[in-house]
Amino acid sequence: MTNSIETNATSANSGVDAFIGDTCRLAAQADPNRAGTVRFVLNMGEDFAFIRLSDLWRPLRFLKQMASVPPVRFGTEGFRVEVVDDLNPARHYTAFVFVGFWLPTLLAICVLWLWEIAGFVRYKGHWSPGDIRSGNIGIRHGRLVHRYGPTVLPALIAAELAER
Repeated sequence: MTNSIETNATSANSGVDAFIGDTCRLAAQADPNRAGTVRFVLNMGEDFAFIRLSDLWRPLRFLKQMASVPPVRFGTEGFRVEVVDDLNPARHYTAFVFVGFWLPTLLAICVLWLWEIAGFVRYKGHWSPGDIRSGNIGIRHGRLVHRYGPTVLPALIAAELAER
């Protein structure tokens, strides 16, 4: 799979507005059917969260990618402070849109907590309430994309992740 967004780093076109804009472009490119929605979620996961299902059969590589810098980054500008934990809050949110799209809500929440507990151990006691908030929002949004398709996501991001 190749990246569908050509940006490769945080730039002047950054922050939540750029995230919403790139999500709008991906949603507009998606075919208006189930296959288009699946492709949208796969592209978004790869571009914004470095989730490459093609590497799932190599678990260490897969997990390392998900914990690293994705191909497209947006920075923190314009994101609600409550969901910012690092320099790219869109990455964590997108990962859980992905999880929420594929898994039932209860299982997705378990994955969120397991990921955060693993991070707590990995980062020697750093706990992130912002990541938990962002992950819960992402899961809910992923379920809505599953139900209604990708066109709902930009408005959801603007409503719940952008500063008011």
